Amino acid sequence: MNPDTDDLSLQDLCEVIATLTDLHEGPEGVETLVRIVYENQPIAPRDVARKMGLPIPLVSAIRREFEKEGWMLRKGGMVLSPEAEAKARTLWGKARFEHASETVEPEQGPSDFLDRIVQLRPSAERSLDQSHATRKTLVNRANHFIEEGLIQGKRVLFLGDDDLTSLATLQLLREKRGKEALGSCEVTVLELDERLVELIKSIGERERFPIRVEKVDLREKLPQSLAGQFDFFFTDPPYTPAGAELFLDRGCEALRQVGGVRANLAIPLSPPALQMATQEILLRKGFVIDYLLPAFNHYLGATMQGGVSALYGLTLRNPNRFEGEGHAGPLYTREVR
Repeated sequence: MNPDTDDLSLQDLCEVIATLTDLHEGPEGVETLVRIVYENQPIAPRDVARKMGLPIPLVSAIRREFEKEGWMLRKGGMVLSPEAEAKARTLWGKARFEHASETVEPEQGPSDFLDRIVQLRPSAERSLDQSHATRKTLVNRANHFIEEGLIQGKRVLFLGDDDLTSLATLQLLREKRGKEALGSCEVTVLELDERLVELIKSIGERERFPIRVEKVDLREKLPQSLAGQFDFFFTDPPYTPAGAELFLDRGCEALRQVGGVRANLAIPLSPPALQMATQEILLRKGFVIDYLLPAFNHYLGATMQGGVSALYGLTLRNPNRFEGEGHAGPLYTREVR
């Protein structure tokens, strides 16, 4: 590696290379490229370009900068140097090709942990718009977060978590990518329901997960210590325009104020008025919709919207952090009605 930059963290190096190559996606885009190489090496520049939606010459320019720093080599395609691979392993754990042949997918084989937390979830509190996701949805969410690189090496926020998605994600991260990846992330859960606060806290402590949980009413502004601290958030908010806007406001407050940080939002596509309001809110907050997965989330015993919701994949391109006061009006479905 280049001795002049050997002490730089991956994040710092990505900032340098994003500037040198004028990558509009910023440091987060450069880091995504490194992760794609790590997960798929050796990989041709055209395949990286296809996965990221970037011009091949731009991918080649980024590759050359990493080669100058001793991070990449050319061996049948783009590969990380041994030193860079060791650093990537510390950050992201096992690469996909390493665990693909040795790990049984949780949805194909029983996981005692997932079965246990599904049974431990307290009854859904309808006044808070709680409706528990199915076990398969927990697995699908966790796998999605992990495969998209949204958890490993990141500071992650769950805004509400009656499903216990945070715990399922950390367990599957440990199973699929190892202790290195588990130790590289920090997870925070903000939850109003005291039952869930105590449950998540006790399981997290017992499992030695890197997780903390705080009782927070999102109608109030976030504590200053949480503002601008996170790389990614996930939320499954109340299914009202006011609920979607409030939870996204808090997410925007919590994210680092740089372009390129990510979020996932679970919310139905119907009725059309809710879908339109949701997308208008996203644009106003500075998000772009990278992908939309209909009927991704399934819920137990839910009748509204057929018991399903979509998953929005979001990137904050134009940070516009909410600076308003608390929310005093109707928020949850029953209040709005």
